[in-house]
Amino acid sequence: MNYRQALAYLASLSDYEQDRGKCRFELKKIDRVLRRLGNPQKRFSALHIAGTNAKGSIGNALYTILKEGGYRVGFFSSPHLFSIRERIRGSWLSSSGLFSDAISPKEFAQVITEIAHLRESRELTFFETLTASTFFYFSQKKVELAIIEAGLGGRLDATNLLHPLACVITPIGWDHREELGGSLEKIAYEKAGIIKRGVEVICAEQKEEVRKVIEDRCVQMKAKLFFPSPLSAGLKHWTKLPPILYNNLCLITAVLKRIKPRFPLQDEEIRRGLEKAYWPGRLEQIRIEKGGKDYFLLLDGGHNPQAMEFLSKFIQERFRSKQIILIFSACRDKEIEEMSKIIFPFCERIIFTRFRNRRAETIRGLRRRTGYKGLFAPNVKKALQTALEEDSFLEPLVLITGSLYLIKEAIIALRGFGRGH
Repeated sequence: MNYRQALAYLASLSDYEQDRGKCRFELKKIDRVLRRLGNPQKRFSALHIAGTNAKGSIGNALYTILKEGGYRVGFFSSPHLFSIRERIRGSWLSSSGLFSDAISPKEFAQVITEIAHLRESRELTFFETLTASTFFYFSQKKVELAIIEAGLGGRLDATNLLHPLACVITPIGWDHREELGGSLEKIAYEKAGIIKRGVEVICAEQKEEVRKVIEDRCVQMKAKLFFPSPLSAGLKHWTKLPPILYNNLCLITAVLKRIKPRFPLQDEEIRRGLEKAYWPGRLEQIRIEKGGKDYFLLLDGGHNPQAMEFLSKFIQERFRSKQIILIFSACRDKEIEEMSKIIFPFCERIIFTRFRNRRAETIRGLRRRTGYKGLFAPNVKKALQTALEEDSFLEPLVLITGSLYLIKEAIIALRGFGRGH
């Protein structure tokens, strides 16, 4: 297969990201494929990351830091913004430009073909095929350490056939209730399913009921559990870090401390890696000029109540004096009611729109579920035009949030608005 054919092949598979009703979660199918490949996931060390929020941001930071340290490191994440190849990155690839270290179209097609030709792969889903391909690719490239982000949950996630060097658990909150369970304890149980016997676990601070589930799992698996220590004074005063990393610094530095015997790093390498750990659409601040006036925008792909709580605190700390013009859209399976209760009260204007994805909630649905009439824009570009034509506020901030699908279309649309950081 060439690259186009590989994309077409993946598009023909069951894809939970596009159709939530078609996939059944189990490990038997991908286990058979990985066995047929000689268990490539056992040929490299890994950090396995699960949680509700900040998995990608933390994984990207760890990857960038280790890359700065000169290690041969790979990073597997989901979802992607622009190209599916963004999900598979390697430190040995180009390092100039955003996602220039993503797997090449040629190599992507090669690894997908390798998996597709196996008789055992015929029943794999989209994500299982990507996961098996990534494990095979990283083993072929002889990575020293792979940063692997779980897709959904953990216990039955396709990535959970790893036996990692350490497990990392980011903040756990409400998301994917139908798939993971109707309580925080049940969601935590699924996420804690990545914890393996005897493996160290580095865990973000959690709500009490979540913490107990994780502690019980660690006792059961004889796994050592570590919670982050307060930041040192030196780290607290780093001013060039991407905003999304400030709240995650404790967890990131705790992970680096635990893996230091195998992967030592200099403080300067950590600092440079953190400063370079740009992760688009996560508390991303943009300034554009239109009609002789500066407009400030804040893009955040938060799509659950916990992310909205974090976002609201960030806005209150950084933009208390500004008037918020909100552009909002979300997938219909998300906690839209709870999300809106947290973030909408801070906003002077609300513009509902819809992104191009079959899971996107309708404008009527957004209005009904949030209880706000708001303004209406048929697409993200029109929503931006409406927001930037608002001239009744002295210090407006255009906030775009609710879904990474929305953020993708916003970033593309902003290319025509004289975008500048």
